[in-house]
Amino acid sequence: MHNYDTTMNENELNKNLHKLLQHLDSIKDTLPMVMLLLGPYQKKARLKFKEFVEENVDEIEEEDGKKILTVTFEQSSVFEQLSKNSQTSSLASKIIPESLFVTLISQYDSYLNQLLRILFNIRPEYINNSERELTFADLNDFKSIEEAREFIIEKEVESVLRKNHSEHFTYLENKIGMPLKKDLPIWKTFIEITERRNLFVHCDGIVSSQYIKVCTENECLPKDIELNQRLQADLEYFNSAYRCLYEITTKLTHTIWRKLIKEDIKQADEKLNEICYELLTNRQYKLADILLDFACKQTKHYNDATKNIFTVNKSLSQYLQENKENAKKIIDGKDWSASSDDFKMAHLILSEKFDAVYALMKKIGKDGDVHRESYKTWPLFYKLREKEEFKNLFNEIFEEEYKVLEIPKRPIQELIEELVEKNPKLKVEKVKKEAPKKKTIRKKPNSKVKKETEK
Repeated sequence: MHNYDTTMNENELNKNLHKLLQHLDSIKDTLPMVMLLLGPYQKKARLKFKEFVEENVDEIEEEDGKKILTVTFEQSSVFEQLSKNSQTSSLASKIIPESLFVTLISQYDSYLNQLLRILFNIRPEYINNSERELTFADLNDFKSIEEAREFIIEKEVESVLRKNHSEHFTYLENKIGMPLKKDLPIWKTFIEITERRNLFVHCDGIVSSQYIKVCTENECLPKDIELNQRLQADLEYFNSAYRCLYEITTKLTHTIWRKLIKEDIKQADEKLNEICYELLTNRQYKLADILLDFACKQTKHYNDATKNIFTVNKSLSQYLQENKENAKKIIDGKDWSASSDDFKMAHLILSEKFDAVYALMKKIGKDGDVHRESYKTWPLFYKLREKEEFKNLFNEIFEEEYKVLEIPKRPIQELIEELVEKNPKLKVEKVKKEAPKKKTIRKKPNSKVKKETEK
């Protein structure tokens, strides 16, 4: 038996994961807005440079066939500044996504740091068995055994974090005594994004032999990647990295939670359901599908009702994506005849038996298993809310006009929609990245400045 506060540790596990997911969402929301704002900035810088070149720069061909751009000496400083402005604006569309991508991985590292500390609190013997040595001078500096223990934890965490990201998982597997990489398809993506992060931090994104070695060993080397090639982190890649970190940290936290604090499975189920439900309401269906599948496959749930919630939401995610055959297959995988009315309602809606839905609504009435707010907010009713029969029946049951309680959109969604509405041609993914070739001016004492160009 071990003396530790399970309530404190379960809260810390959830708090650590919640903090990370919030930070990931914050970074994810920042990138598309910045890229949208970069569009007009780049366009203006390029246009000014282009107009200046058209009005003030001449192109001539010398005797040896080389083409020369010429500009008056007094205009050369303007030329240089406008050229620099154009290059700077274009560089931003490369630097900003890469910087935010690196920040994503940094947030994961911070999450892992805290996770290790929580792990040692849950299982003190993990650190009590540490073979780290303390000098007599070290011992003299400590006022208590607890201080010495904190010192050892600090050194242990530092030691682990110095390892690569694959070794982090190996360390955790050895500590808790269970495989963590098994049945984890996202593992290859995880290794590649963490290795690419190292390239951006240390090599300006240039492919190294170490990157190729690690990715090859983990079978995650992207196609057509060559040594010394420069990699990027465009919006699509960035979003893929975001989903990877969101998935792998949620699975890691809840696997450790269920393994080490088995008596608190109720809280674990509730918090995992909150994550999945929020993904559904935000229409992040890819992540919802993955984590709901993970939730359904758990060997133990708090009770049948909890397991039923995961099953319903897994089917609902498919239904909202218009994958109705998959949705029906999932929901029909269980006999709902003995279930409560809210689960029967879900089964009928996902099977599109709307006449039966209306009959059940009447039976449930005002104070049954499905509450007034559920009709207004539950994603299960997204499509049913459009039907007049549903609205009329709601009015009849609750004696009030049906009005949807819309979950507020994230501010980034609203801002992007407003910008795109004002300018339909504006697309985040189409922000130009190419920078104009740098023009090196050779100043001469005469009234002209020359610049060699390609033939």
